[in-house]
Amino acid sequence: MNTLRAYQPSDLAAISKIWEDHHSSFYGLPDRRAAVIDAVVENDGKIIGYGQVRLFAEAMLFLDMDAPLRSRIQALQQLMREAFRGTERAGLREIYAFIQDPDFSLLMQKHFHFVAADKPGELLVKEL
Repeated sequence: MNTLRAYQPSDLAAISKIWEDHHSSFYGLPDRRAAVIDAVVENDGKIIGYGQVRLFAEAMLFLDMDAPLRSRIQALQQLMREAFRGTERAGLREIYAFIQDPDFSLLMQKHFHFVAADKPGELLVKEL
């Protein structure tokens, strides 16, 4: 029978083994520092699953496209510096930006060092 319980530091070796054997080619071992939920499932004393819910920062930017280009560039720089400061102040290690405009995506990568996600899957959202 499966049993759900909170993560314990002694679980790390078993979780790492599951990750290495089955998931390491898809993504890195999750960082536990921003975890809100951190749980394992055991079956007959053996860990068979690990899950977490993490906090993350999402950058949302709105610019007046009628404003002069130089003003928009300066506003973007100011907003991104503030986004990075706030994310770091909150103790988070990642910031996400979901961008639909490919040109703007390239700009964010070039000037703000964002990295294009190349991992399998899609972004899914569930409102609670």
